[in-house]
Amino acid sequence: MVAFLVLVAGCDRGSGSASRSAGRGAEPGIGRMKVSIMPEYDDPSVLVVYDGRFVERASYPIKTSFLIPRNSVISDACSLSHEGQHFCQLYKTVNRGSYDEVSVTLPYPNFYLSFHTPRLDTGLVQKAIDYRIRANHAIKTLEVDIFQPLRSEAFKVTPPPDASLMPSEAATSLVRGFNHVVYRIDSVARDRESAFQIGYLKSDPNPSVDIKFTSMDASNTGGTSYETQRNVKAIIYVLFGTGVLGALALVYRALRSRKTRPGKAP
Repeated sequence: MVAFLVLVAGCDRGSGSASRSAGRGAEPGIGRMKVSIMPEYDDPSVLVVYDGRFVERASYPIKTSFLIPRNSVISDACSLSHEGQHFCQLYKTVNRGSYDEVSVTLPYPNFYLSFHTPRLDTGLVQKAIDYRIRANHAIKTLEVDIFQPLRSEAFKVTPPPDASLMPSEAATSLVRGFNHVVYRIDSVARDRESAFQIGYLKSDPNPSVDIKFTSMDASNTGGTSYETQRNVKAIIYVLFGTGVLGALALVYRALRSRKTRPGKAP
């Protein structure tokens, strides 16, 4: 299997030195982590945000990684200072089967990772999303906030058996103006997978928030910026694959020519 690597420059100049001086030692667990799942928010996909804080340790930065759905497009991979300032980081993604592993260096305990999953089929009125959270760290408290897309109905979420529904007064949300439900799971072990089944009816193919879409017909817009990034990923895969095949063909031809070359006269 060929691993696909992506490097993205940090958006704060101070983050580079932190990446080069990453601390060593055992990776700590996460104290609290919130996963916000927003189907068809600003793109015909699912916008997901992982936001949380590692338990305190003697020194930072640390090297760590997160598992996200395969072929997702990452928007931000950041660490937050104690004052709340975002420090975007260099990151690397490697395919791990049904997940992509995002490796990043964090100069502070707080982290923020946002991404868009592969596209949903907006031609289907009845949507069924199987979103799985694979814990790559031990998590003391995991909160999962799931949004109902605007202009949708029959919204339903089936959580894992040990997930408890949080009361509305305690369920703070990343974005206002949406119906949403928040579940809580305590003491999540590393490598555990928690599946949330999300279903709703939506005949409108447009996302909830009109950030990247215009009033023009979708066929004339050329797609969203996230779709462009997905296409770039696909092109890189193809080019890399054809390059490998081309190299193998050259080696094969060289070996055949050596075998068929006439021997020298004595």
